[in-house]
Formats: sequence, structure tokens, C-alpha cells
Amino acid sequence: MKVIMSTPWAYPFSIFGGTERYVYFLSKYLVKEGIDVKIITSGPQNKGRNTICDGIEYEFISKALPPYGKRFWPFLYLFNINLARRLKEEKFNVLHSYHITAYFYLHHTCAPVIIEPFGLGQLCFAKLNSIEMIFREILLKRPLAYCMTHADAIAADGRLQLQELASQFKVPTEKIFILPDGVELDLIQTYTSNSRMKREDLGLQDADLVLVNVNRLDRNKGISYLIDALGILNRKINAKLIMVGAGPEETRINRQIERLKLRKKVVHFKNISDKNMFQLYTLADISVTPTLWEGLPLVVLEAMAAGKPIVATNVADVPSVIKGNGIIVPPRDEKAIVDAVFKIYRGGLIRAMGIKSKEIIKSYDWGIIAKKAIKMYEELIGKQ
Repeated sequence: MKVIMSTPWAYPFSIFGGTERYVYFLSKYLVKEGIDVKIITSGPQNKGRNTICDGIEYEFISKALPPYGKRFWPFLYLFNINLARRLKEEKFNVLHSYHITAYFYLHHTCAPVIIEPFGLGQLCFAKLNSIEMIFREILLKRPLAYCMTHADAIAADGRLQLQELASQFKVPTEKIFILPDGVELDLIQTYTSNSRMKREDLGLQDADLVLVNVNRLDRNKGISYLIDALGILNRKINAKLIMVGAGPEETRINRQIERLKLRKKVVHFKNISDKNMFQLYTLADISVTPTLWEGLPLVVLEAMAAGKPIVATNVADVPSVIKGNGIIVPPRDEKAIVDAVFKIYRGGLIRAMGIKSKEIIKSYDWGIIAKKAIKMYEELIGKQ
């Protein structure tokens, strides 16, 4: 069986976040199950047209696309046109498409197509001005609606996103299947159990309450609310934040940190390896993810795999993985973040919730997720 993954960007060769890591890890574990996988994407200028990484074939059909923004859309649509042309020449069994990359291919499709619409919140729930709403309708919602209608199957992060997709795009629920994020449990265990990193290496003290946030610094991640919460916490206790990530909101976040006089309370890392990232998790007490909209954030699952209690916002399918291992809070509410952190910290719940996180995350191992994908691929191929 040969599966094509189509995505605007691909980890680890160009700009990446949760979606790009998702595509990579799912592909990696499909290869382990004997599936022939090719990721067709945009790529860095210093790479040739094809390369192999962890058994996955990468084909770069354009230079790296720019980040989301006004300049992004012409490049995305050109990429989608080139993708459709390229797929006419390729022999494969299933196209697993991310974003709206299958849009033009679906106008003359031959092989079964799965659409995985990451970023539904940006499409439907983000607060935009009138001009942005017009662009969203024309450039995103209508093409995605076409993809959803004409694809053979749709993958959702969880049950809530399944319902949202069915409602927003008027597609039957039986066309949608759940394919959540996953984690590499064995590798994460290796990283965390063998960590030699110490708090003192980062200027942290054993007595500090240390929070950790791993996210792209973008407006939908809600990091500003976490910074405000950190300021409130430090009126009562000595709290620190390990912040991992970079993005368009970085300058604004840094200004907020300076304004609140929290520079000595925040340790910021950018562009670090997974190994170092998980070693940083071992130094923290509580993981906080204040996202405003998205599906099931990979960072929540990774924090759980590292054995951390979770404070996360009540968006999409996040509550489905918080079952005695953390506290759900409303979006855009720094005081609720503070209350949740204090409840875990002062209640002596850090260790018990961390153990519970490790129990829940066992069902999200990438090996299990890959088998779910293969089952759907086989069903679609069988219907041809």
C-alpha cells in the first residue's frame, strides 16, 4: 500500500508546528507498519527534489511557503495546483491531505482521498474584522467545504471536532472518523528518565513553582493570558515559567514580560531538539496550555507523556484527555489559570495528577494511532 501525505510544510525540513509534527510522526509509524509513505510538500532551498528521512520519502514541489498571512495564500494555491499536476503522474492508493491541499486534485480525483482539516478554529471561531471574514470565507471556508464534500473520508481530532465538522460543513457524521494526535511513549520515556538537566542549570530553585508552556507564539495560543497569570501568581508565591517556542507574537509577548517586570521569572527557549524539550518538562511542576482555539493540541499529550499535571482551556477535544490529571479552565481567563494552578499546587496534587497523565496517555501511542489510519485506508481501498 502506498499513501501520499500532502501538506504545505513538513517537519523537519521547513517551518513547523503541531500539524507538521503530526504528519511526520503518523508517517513514521505507518512506515513501521510496512506502509510506503511519501510526503509531498514545500521545502527548503538547500534540498533537492527528493530525500529520505526515517524511512519516509519527501518530495519538495516548491520552495518553502511563507507563514500564514496575506502573502501565504497565493503560494498555497500555486502549491495546490502543482500538487494536483504531480499526483496525476504518481501511482498510489490513498491521498491523506492536510489543510486544503487536495482542493484541485479533488476536481479530477482517481484515488481515495482523506481530508484532515487542522485549524478548524481559525476557520470558524476566530474573531476577525469584516475584511478578514470575507477573505476567510473565500480562501478558506469555501475551498474546505468543497474538500469535505468531495473527499472519501474526513479525519477529526476527537468527538467534539467530529460534531463541529458535521455541523459547520453539513457532511454526514458517518463520513468522519477519529484520528487523534499521538506520542512516542518509548522515546519520551528515554528522554525523561535519562535527563541530566537540573533546575539550577536554568537559574531555577527547588522551592520555585515551575510552569511550562510549549507552543508556537501565535495569537491563538493564548500565551498572553499565561503571562498575566504568572504576574498574579508572583504576588503570592515564587513562580517561574519555562516557555518554549517562537512565532509572530514573540515581540509582543516579550514586551508584556518586560512591562510586568517578569523577565527574571521567564526562561525562554527557541528551536530546541525534542530531547531537550522533554528534559525541560522534567524540571517543571505543571504544564499550562491556554490555547484559544484548535483541536487536540499535541503539546498537551506530550506534557502528559512526561508525567505532568495539565491546566488547559476548555476548547475542542482538550477535555477528553483531562480526567483527574488536571483542570480545565475557560479561554481568555488568567484568573482561572491562577486558581487552577493554586488548586493543584496547594492541594498537593502534582505527583498524583502526573501519574494519572501517564496512565491516560497510553492509549495515544503513535503505534496505536497508525493502526487506526491503516484500517481506514484499507476500507477506502476496498470500496474502489
